[in-house]
Amino acid sequence: MTHNEDHFSRIALQYVRGRMGYPEELYDFLRAQCSGADLAWDCATGSGQAAIDLARRFSKVIATDISGDLLALAPSHPEITFRKAAAEDSQIESNSVDLITVAQAVHWFDLPEFWREAVRVLHQGGVLALWGYNWPVVSERIDHVLEGFKVVLAPWWPERSAILHEGYSSISPPLSELHCPAFAASAVWDINDYLSHLRSWSATRYHREGTGVDLTDTFRSWFEHVWPDDRVEVRWPLVFRAFRK
Repeated sequence: MTHNEDHFSRIALQYVRGRMGYPEELYDFLRAQCSGADLAWDCATGSGQAAIDLARRFSKVIATDISGDLLALAPSHPEITFRKAAAEDSQIESNSVDLITVAQAVHWFDLPEFWREAVRVLHQGGVLALWGYNWPVVSERIDHVLEGFKVVLAPWWPERSAILHEGYSSISPPLSELHCPAFAASAVWDINDYLSHLRSWSATRYHREGTGVDLTDTFRSWFEHVWPDDRVEVRWPLVFRAFRK
């Protein structure tokens, strides 16, 4: 698999249902780091979750993705321009961007090329923010079943997923790193929401295509056995790093 392969168009509907938003305090922190609020670029926007939150804080948002299928599912917004573009070639004007955000995606990029593009479009003092998450946390019993799910999936993760699984510790853009607080995302989900999330993982897709088996269906009875009768809070500690030009 190449670095710029589209891992999610074929599961676009599952992706939209199975992905959550990010905490307001994360966006507030990023806005506070920026000297201006004219333009934010949400790179690899997917179906636009982060772009919508950025539009409440910046006058204009450009949201790009290589997946036209995901972009088609993004909500229209007067301050957001959605367009199909690679992370490494945004077609954004040089020295024009206050903030670049990349949520749950930078590990798929050609990193040297993306760093060059980020430096090109950011104005002096502009900020690049990268974040992602690994495993959902619910309860000891549910998380224990998830460990078994992860063992089966382990051989099916694309190679570059390791960058995220290692907490983005290997990435080093040519910018000055900011000291950042810890953030966590959360959602209140029933078991179907949770399984949709697991189904949205790239490894789940590749396992299904390779074996003909939907692993979430295989594990459903085990999750049902330990899932409460109602909706529960699901949390994801975020891997979060930010840098200034």
